[in-house]
Amino acid sequence: MRLLPLILIFSLIGSLLHAEIGASKEQCMARYGKPERDALKESGLLCFRKDGICTIAHFYKGKCDVLSIFSENEELGLPMELPADRIQSLLRSEGGSPDWIPSPRFSINGVWRTPDGVIFAIYDTMRHKLAIMTHDAYRREKEEVRKARQ
Repeated sequence: MRLLPLILIFSLIGSLLHAEIGASKEQCMARYGKPERDALKESGLLCFRKDGICTIAHFYKGKCDVLSIFSENEELGLPMELPADRIQSLLRSEGGSPDWIPSPRFSINGVWRTPDGVIFAIYDTMRHKLAIMTHDAYRREKEEVRKARQ
């Protein structure tokens, strides 16, 4: 019975150190290392490069709510394609959920959502980039575009 509280504490600590959607700047740096580019004050972005992957963490109110992930290797000026198994692995490790539900395809892009519907992901097959984001981040982004067009 004494082990249960310890297990819960270590599980919580492990989840707090894991950089993903909802992570702080410090959690992202603990996971990815020193940012290759720190534009947090200008545009809310931290850019990392680790294990052949470039990750751009977008922050809102101190928490990461969008991750843009792509290969650091390029071909013809574009990131190289991410294999399907790597995309699935990235969804589980970076997306804050072990379970992702594929959405029906109405385009050539891959689209997934978490069971609770809070987070979704799109793999852009033309640009070879995986974007994982909250629906709130998506709504903010669309609102900014709408305002810019006025």
